[in-house]
Amino acid sequence: MKKLADFIYRRSKLIILFVIVLNILSLVSFIRFSLDTDFLSFFSAGNPEAQEYDRLNEKYNTSEAITVLIETQGSLLEKDSLLSVYHLQEQLTKIDGVERVQSYIPPEIQFQGTIIPVDEALISANYTQLAVFIENSYFMTDQLLSPDNDSSIMVVTLQKDANPADIITAIKTAGENAGNLSISPVGDAVIQDTLQRYLLRVLIILPPCAIILVLLVFYIVLRNRRFTVFAIIPAGLAALWTFGTIFWSGQQLNLVTVLCPIFIIVMGSAYGLHFISHFQDSLTHSGDRRELLKETYDRVGMPILLAVITTMAGFVSLTLADVLPMRHMGIFVTLGIAYAGFLALFFLPALLSRVKLPQHAERGGGSRLVHLVTAIYQKKIAVILVFLVIIAISGFYITRIQVVSDTLMFFKQSSEIRQTFDKVEQEFGGALPLIGEIAIEGGKESLYDYEHAQKVLNTERELEQLSGIKSVFSIYDLIAGINKMMTGQPGYPQNPVIAQTIVAQLDSESLSTWISEDGIRLTIKTLDLSAQDIEALEAYVSAHNGNIQTITGMPLLFDEMNRMVVRSQVRSLGLALVLVFLMLLIMLKNVKAALAGLIPIIITITAIMGMISLTGFNLNILTANLAAIAVGVGVDYSVHIISGIHYYRRQEHDNRVAIKSALTTVTRPVLANAFGLSIGMSVLFFSPLYLHLQAASVMWVAMVVSSLAALLLIPIIYSVRQHKENI
Repeated sequence: MKKLADFIYRRSKLIILFVIVLNILSLVSFIRFSLDTDFLSFFSAGNPEAQEYDRLNEKYNTSEAITVLIETQGSLLEKDSLLSVYHLQEQLTKIDGVERVQSYIPPEIQFQGTIIPVDEALISANYTQLAVFIENSYFMTDQLLSPDNDSSIMVVTLQKDANPADIITAIKTAGENAGNLSISPVGDAVIQDTLQRYLLRVLIILPPCAIILVLLVFYIVLRNRRFTVFAIIPAGLAALWTFGTIFWSGQQLNLVTVLCPIFIIVMGSAYGLHFISHFQDSLTHSGDRRELLKETYDRVGMPILLAVITTMAGFVSLTLADVLPMRHMGIFVTLGIAYAGFLALFFLPALLSRVKLPQHAERGGGSRLVHLVTAIYQKKIAVILVFLVIIAISGFYITRIQVVSDTLMFFKQSSEIRQTFDKVEQEFGGALPLIGEIAIEGGKESLYDYEHAQKVLNTERELEQLSGIKSVFSIYDLIAGINKMMTGQPGYPQNPVIAQTIVAQLDSESLSTWISEDGIRLTIKTLDLSAQDIEALEAYVSAHNGNIQTITGMPLLFDEMNRMVVRSQVRSLGLALVLVFLMLLIMLKNVKAALAGLIPIIITITAIMGMISLTGFNLNILTANLAAIAVGVGVDYSVHIISGIHYYRRQEHDNRVAIKSALTTVTRPVLANAFGLSIGMSVLFFSPLYLHLQAASVMWVAMVVSSLAALLLIPIIYSVRQHKENI
């Protein structure tokens, strides 16, 4: 390490120039900046669930749709409301990229034995008759108008090449001129549009806030403005380099990878802090730059390198995840941590060799905290009991942990988008319906077979009896509804001539979205669909495999993603623990020391899982990540305390003195980093996304438990051995 310090001192200008060039390249990469909020991009190529969803949409040529919730103070069947809804429908139909718009106002009605198109003149002159027709005869009323008539939905079907974001903006603009109507768009496109705006806000606001919070914590510890800024430079530049890597590699930022800079800033800052903290201590008894760097490297160079490697191991374990955003986070944060380690061990010393240093080193703060930790360590039995209680409580709650299949899990309960989606779901069924396929023979000819139609309709009604299913609709329901309007007779037409007449009225393009040569498409509206309901639905489909070909949709894809997350978490945790153990074993060259370093991490993982269950959170794409991440991050604290004990043993100190000296020198930077990281991650409490709030809560538990377990339990383990050769 001393030779490396000497090399950096001699080549400092070259190192600084190299870093400047990479900074410029990273800044230029922002010309390729883009965000990806498409949920289907979460799945890797070849995923059977995602493939089935794409297959059905392609087979039936279905286009994306936006559901517009319409609300008013009175009844939507009153004259003014009917006119307002009609005008709104006309406006939405004229938007570029809109294929068709369907509302509770029928395109035509049967009036005095004649079929009459519905327009503004008819509504103005005969709104009472129209209202009666809608309430009593129109077959789509139950699907589109609430029972109390004060809310409805309008379905806006988009053209294949349409830009959903532009159409959403146009819908909202039209709603501003909708008179007494209040409108709110919902649907998958709305989720993506909202996430796009939220992620931009997260990206612009939260990383700078994280830097400010970490700087405040570091200043409290270091008590020197210049050293405080130096301590965070490696992490800040590493985040910039990571952006450059993402954008130059052609990747987009998504819901998970948008947090990469925050993770790198708050985690990577540890390396700069440890180097600066020990450099500051060395400055009190030496003024020669070269000797200062050599002494600092000797004390902290290897622990920082080991901390970098073990943190990378925690993130590398995510690269085997089945969910692509988890995999991407594993790749890019691993690189970011490597960048931060390189900058802390090369660029930071090079910078310190060139800048002006304080003539008299100021003593960092935190001495009271050091004395407090040392005093607590003396209460060995009490410390052990506290951690046993944490394990017991967490172990009890782990058995209750849940995986929730919620398509709106990204958003807080109080958010406008969630409240709007909930209103639509309660009144009309989920805005993200399931789609299914029932096998038929004969294509369009099967529509004229009454017995076959009844069999399909009976299957649909059976599906509606399942928990979580609100309604099922197919072309058979469409024909039955038109039959009632034409003949006044409920049910499917028994006379094939009547069925043929109705089918002939449907345009071929619309018909192709409902029926193929070997199947018909079902639209299934959900209501409070849970993971248990999905299991029951899948069991029903399996039991009727000869009839129901498949059922898929966004809610089922979310459920599949959560299953993948759980599988990935088990795999990632196991791999992370193995990698960290191997790294500790290679660096410390002592099996007992490597095992001792894992104890705080195992306690931390247990505490994280218990906390997720205790707080009502659930395992999802982000919280599952953090358990594996905590392995790599939390082990840093074990590394520093173990390395400190071994360092002072090499100075010919006995075991007791070595432990005390290690606690005195390591406690301050370890706790500063743990609380700095936690406070830095606290910016996520202000994120508009609920997942980010969960992430901040998990990181607080992870850092507090792992740092205190390392500082208190490892010295206790070492104190049991009175001879340094034993461990």
